[in-house]
Amino acid sequence: MMLRSMMLAVAIGFGALPALPFGPTPALASEFTGRFLLETHDGKRVNDESFAGRIRLMAFGYTYCPDVCPTALSTMASALDLLGTKANQVVPLFVTVDPKRDTPAQLKDYMAAFGPRFIGLTGTVQMTDAAAKAFRVRYEIHPPEDGDPNHYVVDHSAGIFIMNRDGSFAAKLGYMADANEVAERLRQVMDGEKK
Repeated sequence: MMLRSMMLAVAIGFGALPALPFGPTPALASEFTGRFLLETHDGKRVNDESFAGRIRLMAFGYTYCPDVCPTALSTMASALDLLGTKANQVVPLFVTVDPKRDTPAQLKDYMAAFGPRFIGLTGTVQMTDAAAKAFRVRYEIHPPEDGDPNHYVVDHSAGIFIMNRDGSFAAKLGYMADANEVAERLRQVMDGEKK
C-alpha cells in the first residue's frame, strides 16, 4: 500500500502531465523531440526514424513496476483492440528506464503479456537517459533497502505518449486514461492526417 501511494505521488510529482486537448500546445510540443536510439527486445538497434510512417503509442517505465506500468500497458493494449484493423497503423513501444534489470529477454517476456505488437526498448544508461530527456521523462533509481543490489524501486514519470507518423508529438495522456480515451486520441490523430 505504501509503495502504491509512493508511485502515485511520483506520478504526480515527477511530471506526469494531465491529458492534453487534441493537438499539441506549440510550446509543449517543441519540448518533446521524440528522438531516441535504443535496442528492441529482439536485439535490433532502432531510432525514432525506424518507425516512420506509423503512429507511435509509447510509455516509459520498467518491468518490475508494481502497478503504474502494467496499468498503462494494459490500457494501450485495450485501446489497440478497440481500433480493430486501424491498429495496424500504430506501433506500441515500451521504453525501460531500468536497463540493468530489463534485459532484452526480460523485456520480451514482459511485452508478450500485452500482445505480439508490443516492442520493448532498452539500451545503455546513456541511451536511456537521452531517450528520457527527449520525452521530458524523469526517473530516479533508489538504492536497495535490503542490501540486495537487484532489489530496488525506480520512481518515474508516468503517461502515454502519442507521436505522429513523422515522429512529432501529438499528445500525452495520464497513465490513468482509459482505453476509450486513448483509442479516441489515436482516431483523432488518424483523422487529422486526412484533413
